[in-house]
Amino acid sequence: MSQPKRKEETVGKQMAADEAIAYTLNETGITKVFTSNDTISSLISKLNEYKIDVTIAPTMRTALLMADTYSRSSGNAGTVIAMPGSSLLEGMDIIAQAFVDSIPLFMIGTIRSYRDVSKSRIGELRTNEDVPFMLSAVTKVRERTVTIEEITTTLEKAYKDAVSNRPRPVYAEVAEDLFKLKGYPLAGSKQIPEKKTPDKNSVLKTAELLINAKNPVIIAGYGVLVANAWNELKTLAELLDVPVISTIKAKGAFPASHELYAGEALGVVGTSATNYLLENADVILALGTRFGQLSFGGWSAPFKGLLVHNNVDGEELGKVYVPHLPAVADTGLFLKELLNSLKDKIKEKRDTGKREMLKKLKVQKEMKTHDGIWPHDIMNEISKISFDTIYVDISSTTIDMIRLPIDKPRGWVTSTSIISKGLSIAGVLENEKSIGVTDVYTFMNYQGVIPNFIKGTLIVVNDHGISRINVTEGDSPFIEKTQRSEEPKVPELPGAEKVEKGQELEKVLKDTGTRIIIVELDKKFESAVLPVKG
Repeated sequence: MSQPKRKEETVGKQMAADEAIAYTLNETGITKVFTSNDTISSLISKLNEYKIDVTIAPTMRTALLMADTYSRSSGNAGTVIAMPGSSLLEGMDIIAQAFVDSIPLFMIGTIRSYRDVSKSRIGELRTNEDVPFMLSAVTKVRERTVTIEEITTTLEKAYKDAVSNRPRPVYAEVAEDLFKLKGYPLAGSKQIPEKKTPDKNSVLKTAELLINAKNPVIIAGYGVLVANAWNELKTLAELLDVPVISTIKAKGAFPASHELYAGEALGVVGTSATNYLLENADVILALGTRFGQLSFGGWSAPFKGLLVHNNVDGEELGKVYVPHLPAVADTGLFLKELLNSLKDKIKEKRDTGKREMLKKLKVQKEMKTHDGIWPHDIMNEISKISFDTIYVDISSTTIDMIRLPIDKPRGWVTSTSIISKGLSIAGVLENEKSIGVTDVYTFMNYQGVIPNFIKGTLIVVNDHGISRINVTEGDSPFIEKTQRSEEPKVPELPGAEKVEKGQELEKVLKDTGTRIIIVELDKKFESAVLPVKG
């Protein structure tokens, strides 16, 4: 490869593609990479030289799942290296879910050759455009470099796109021809991720509405976590003495132990407290939410007040509820400007009696007396023990976990789009102090990965295949009990414990040596969250 005319434009060192990739990731601030056994050893060695932790998963699908879960729990981009890039197709559903859920995945793939294409190489599709084309619907951008000089700038740009404004997956390709050559990569420009700034008029109008409102309420969506704006949210709620409702994905954005926390979700999925507050609210400030079907109970939430809807993506405004005041901006920047405006007008924190009101409203739903284990029993037992992070694959048997009190931002990881399951599996593969909660079918799909890699505690809720969340017969979700001709056969794994009684579950959860707990659910179970039919 030829050296650019001005050496000061380069990193000042001759490199092959493997070192250029490692160098760029290090310069970008990436400290962790997920890949599979197909990645060449020279690239892994270079990543290690540049102090980048490499997790080698047994399959590319598992690598994608672990990168996705890492991103959700850390707030950083989940970085994946796929050799070749076509192996990413193993996890299209995982990438799609990350795209819908606003999770930044930085996927670096390879094409076998850019010089002579379509020679039926291993892992090669018909043309070099096929993989980017198939990923186009679930990625923000797709980039390719066929020179060593451009590896740095191409990867840097792709990473910036992944984490700018609404974070989402991106795909960057490197030709494998470049691993056999050397060149002088161009110096990067250390691009800063972009954030949409709020319109001042929208901020001032929002401030006026909140100041004059008698019964305002805040709905905190996942955008609060994406923007790392939980401190600003807490300051705003305390300044105005406003109750906070979180969406299911945003649990932990506002501490569950706080006196102003009302609960999570609305409509049929919500609580009596959250629905009462929304129904009587004259101003609703919705921060960083898409108004997803699950969190808003099939859109059965009783919206009556003036709605201020903030989202970094203008396409989300008006899709479900038409706002009286739209505010397209990064949620963190919007909250900072809003606080500045309010502090000029409010000199002391308010006390409107909302805290006392919430104490009376937040009454736990009473369940029928029963002998076996119901989903809410699992939630109650988990709430008694300490953990770093809980990962939940939402299903008919795990939906009750949304009532688990979460105080720490990113201490709760889940997806409410439910395009792909397995977050609970990936979480316990990485984090020793984690708990994963999943259904029996998800467990069976990943049973080959779990025994050799598990670090945390995995709870598998076995309903014997008799239930599912039904949203086909109406927008509002409910749990449908079904009759299966054959029950799922749960595999016998070393170290796994089966429990059928609450006392047994309590004992096993306290045993730090138990990694897999199979909870045999009472077939007559009811849910504390959703209605059960059938």
